[in-house]
Amino acid sequence: MKAVEIFMIRKSFARNSSEAIRQEAEDLINDKHYQGYRLINVDFDIADNAGYIYAFITMKKPNTY
Repeated sequence: MKAVEIFMIRKSFARNSSEAIRQEAEDLINDKHYQGYRLINVDFDIADNAGYIYAFITMKKPNTY
């Protein structure tokens, strides 16, 4: 069983997309936290040539050591 899960969110880069992806990442983190996950790391990245903004969220699964 894997102890860590990585979630990825992708949004098209447009007006207010950074705020939209931040809000979606926050909602995902809160939802998973209530399920017993623990946050390890959050990283945002922009792919200039593809026109997307990404959020990578690393969380520790519940009941794993």
